Amino acid sequence: MNEQQLGQLACAALIEELQTAPKPGLVDPLSNGAHTDMDAALMEKSARTLKPYFVRMAQAGFQEQGSERELFARIRQIGIEAEKAMFQATGGVNTHKGMIFTLGIWCACAARCLQCNLPLSEQNLLAMEQKMVREELLQELATIRTASSHGTANYLRYGTGGIRQEAAEGYPALFRYACPTLAEGKKQHQDWNRVKLQTLMVLMANVEDSNIISRHDPGVLAEVQQEAAAFLQQGGAYTAQAEQELERLDRSFTERRISPGGSADLLGAGIFLDSLMGEPA
Repeated sequence: MNEQQLGQLACAALIEELQTAPKPGLVDPLSNGAHTDMDAALMEKSARTLKPYFVRMAQAGFQEQGSERELFARIRQIGIEAEKAMFQATGGVNTHKGMIFTLGIWCACAARCLQCNLPLSEQNLLAMEQKMVREELLQELATIRTASSHGTANYLRYGTGGIRQEAAEGYPALFRYACPTLAEGKKQHQDWNRVKLQTLMVLMANVEDSNIISRHDPGVLAEVQQEAAAFLQQGGAYTAQAEQELERLDRSFTERRISPGGSADLLGAGIFLDSLMGEPA
């Protein structure tokens, strides 16, 4: 696998997440969810705009001669360029900022593993990711004093570390929830769209979704987690009434302006990792 293939897998993961439907409160081909500034066409345009930057991040993983921490610094430089390209393509709408960070890390991790002749296993990818980001991100979190983003505002107000904390801890939501749920659904030969929906709802029931906290507060997050858990307890995405219930949740979330964007990002990242580690759907 080369940098072009890794970049294509990252772009494909963004589009796979987008095409998953119906997603409560989120943009998909059926609904704009709680978003008034974006739709599926804009999200797909953004994903395709970002592909060459994911290729460059993977290329850095293959070529960077310094430490893993130096590789992370290089990835972040490319990420800044990717954000500018995203905003230019979308007219200033933040469609994929979190995913530039997360998929950029994983593209570089995968490339570095391949460069070192390491199989793309959970153990190897996670070890590489921790060498790249853990020390740097924990230091950053420890020194946050002012709110320069939604994530830092959440950290100062509620003590939630957001995607930086998730990355510093080795993305536990991916390896505890997203990847196992995707793998189990495929093992059962479930419909792929429903596998992705099940994964999204498992994430929504369990993760500290920074997007919900930014738009609302931890109380609304708790409500969303409870609603997602109730959906899963009723049988989840593999029941006959699942899509009807998800459409109802979408209407409810849209009315309340709730967008579980953090969970959607983790779904996309899970799809990417599954494409590296798992069997085809």
